[in-house]
Amino acid sequence: MSNEITMPKLSDTMEEGKILRWLKHPGDEIHHGDAIAEVETDKADMVLEAFEDGVLDELKLKEGESAPVGAVIAMMRAPGEASARRAKPAEAPVATAIPVEAAAAKPARPRIAEKAPAPEAKPASEPEKAPAVARKATVNAPPEMEEEEAGPPAFHPAMGLHPSAAPTALAAPPRQPLRIVETPEVEPEGHKLRASPLARRAAEEAGVDLEHVRGTGPDGRITKRDVDNYLREQQMFKFRRLVHPHEGAPGSREELSSMRRTIAQRMALSKREIPHFYVTVEIDMEEAVRFKKSIETTELFEEDITYNDMIVKATALALGRFPRMNASFENDGIVIHPHINIGVAVAIEDGLLLPVIRECERLALPEIAAVSHRLVAKAGHGGGGFTTGELSGATFTISNMGMVGVEHFAAVIVPPQAAILAVSAIKEKPVVRNGQLAVGRTMMVTVSCDHRIIDGIVAGRFLQELKRFLENPASLLV
Repeated sequence: MSNEITMPKLSDTMEEGKILRWLKHPGDEIHHGDAIAEVETDKADMVLEAFEDGVLDELKLKEGESAPVGAVIAMMRAPGEASARRAKPAEAPVATAIPVEAAAAKPARPRIAEKAPAPEAKPASEPEKAPAVARKATVNAPPEMEEEEAGPPAFHPAMGLHPSAAPTALAAPPRQPLRIVETPEVEPEGHKLRASPLARRAAEEAGVDLEHVRGTGPDGRITKRDVDNYLREQQMFKFRRLVHPHEGAPGSREELSSMRRTIAQRMALSKREIPHFYVTVEIDMEEAVRFKKSIETTELFEEDITYNDMIVKATALALGRFPRMNASFENDGIVIHPHINIGVAVAIEDGLLLPVIRECERLALPEIAAVSHRLVAKAGHGGGGFTTGELSGATFTISNMGMVGVEHFAAVIVPPQAAILAVSAIKEKPVVRNGQLAVGRTMMVTVSCDHRIIDGIVAGRFLQELKRFLENPASLLV
């Protein structure tokens, strides 16, 4: 019996979703956790995952169409079960074979392997061997040789450059024998791309062309740190572009996108219903700067550690000692969360995303860095490919404006969380050390708190604990 696939609620405020792209097609096998479709929600473009095994039988919604939460968008059947569509002649799909005339009319595209002339007709009694010849040519072809296909392979945005392994829903026309044309790979004279295996894997996962990455290793070899730095530079470039957005002409009207409309509603609700108060401290970052440089010099970890990674780790340690800061106001009561799930605000072209680093109390500093870099890389591709769990469930939020030189600001609480931490830039300024005037590096942080949950003394002690961890950064490795 066919099972229904319905439009899930991928965000707290979602009422309907739009199918941007089907990643599976009728006839494809589906396993639990497989990505089925890209769905546009009020927060971002997210990935709809399968909750059980089966075979995709029918699509009820076309790409670009919307449906409310709970509406049936596709049908699935058990493996081996006859398709419900075949039982209805009126709904039978059109013939999938491509006419010879239509195929001949297509303009030729350059391919590494080209078709050989068709073999002469053989008597009906003689066994047909042409398919076997085609298979043999395919198997024996070098890795860089390819067969001509009907179209480009499908890609999943969360997989970077990994092609989808899903089978096509259309029956392929009979293959002709192949004649392999040797075309050796030619690199520009004097150019040889050198990259470590870790760097190649990181670039492939992030969808980065290594030709654009500057290598800092021996003989210009590209390391994983080079790929991480390139991704951060790209994110920084996009963020700075957002500081000077392309606005319409004076007097024009701009319709709100689904994401911007949701941000407007939730921020208005936050300021209207949550009694905000703010507490600020200045943190001496001199030791943190030395700590970061020491890690980079010794190459202690595979992942490059950023200041934001250090702040996330320090915040998690401080929240563990002040659980009331990791709470929510729900149904006239206070819920103290069992895990510390920190959302990191990331600016994208049309607004903000809040990717979540889950269970930070269990993660070491390098693990936090690895998760954070992966989430920021996804946001850098326009916010597509996130799963539901990566954009929901935050219990505390950090908003960092240090990369654009902001010296001090206060952020708006994300309901129903109890607090949000606003992080400013690390600045050089005159400081007094041991009675002597010196040049130091300091950073201002401000925590916005819900006064229904948190009192000022608790917020102040939380910031003092955060300050203590960041001024003694070796504690972050515990």
